[in-house]
Amino acid sequence: MRVKFIAYNTLVNILLRMPDIFYSALFAVAFPIYKALHTERAYGRTVKHLANAKKYATVDCFASASEARNDVGAVTAKDVFKGIFWNALDSYRGLARFKSVESRIVYENEEIIREAIAECAKNGKPIAGISIHQGAFELLHRALCRYSEHVHLITDSVGNESFREVLKDLRSDPHLTEYHPEETGKLIRDLFHTKGILAMVFDQGKNTKGNSVELFGQKSTLYLRLPQKVNEMGAGIVLFRTWTEYAPQKRIVIRFEKYYPPRFDKTHVGNNLQKDGRSALVSSIAKEMESWISEHPEQWSWNYHGNFR
Repeated sequence: MRVKFIAYNTLVNILLRMPDIFYSALFAVAFPIYKALHTERAYGRTVKHLANAKKYATVDCFASASEARNDVGAVTAKDVFKGIFWNALDSYRGLARFKSVESRIVYENEEIIREAIAECAKNGKPIAGISIHQGAFELLHRALCRYSEHVHLITDSVGNESFREVLKDLRSDPHLTEYHPEETGKLIRDLFHTKGILAMVFDQGKNTKGNSVELFGQKSTLYLRLPQKVNEMGAGIVLFRTWTEYAPQKRIVIRFEKYYPPRFDKTHVGNNLQKDGRSALVSSIAKEMESWISEHPEQWSWNYHGNFR
């Protein structure tokens, strides 16, 4: 295993240091092949979901021209996969602490998370910082280490054991602890013991039950049961996100968006469920996520297997 780890780690570090012109050429060659091989799968699903979102935008006006920075109807599947490709590269270069990436990161609305932490600290409670797979999202977990010495990250398994160790080493930070989904109980205990921050993305999950919602008029699934649980136990929730801007200068924006106080459904809505039987907390987060995607549709992955089913 150690030999494989060294081999994977060396390869990853070499690849991250390849010039952008190499990656431009790689995408130009690889994308047509990927498209041909995935016409009925990832690429085909993305085309279909973008078309449905465009239709929904026309009928329901989910984002006005003044609110949305991009028109979903103008975004192509190629734009989406190109966005994922370059944002992934920025993510891993950022985790490897490349100055060329770190210098482009800007933080917006930091008072939201600082005030949330201060408010929950009065009662000796933690918070959850949650987001989605948009932009250079791998940088979000590391970003939370600016605000707490105890960030608890829940991640899914990727690749073989050696490659997972490489990714874990890349993501590592003195203030960050990773947990597998099967360690949820331990995570909750550690979170409330340290009064730290739970870090997770909620638009993808494996082997776990999610929350039924509607996105762009279609049935979909978000994975908010853990944030719901800790919110019911007294933790606050902060929504935050990231995206990449290319003009007038290339910036990676990390923005804190909204704070949900502890026990939101019960204390701030009046009961645990809305009339349709759904949590007000979950419905509100789904609407927020929908608006994020509508602003930067080319930087969100539309083809996750659990989307729109």
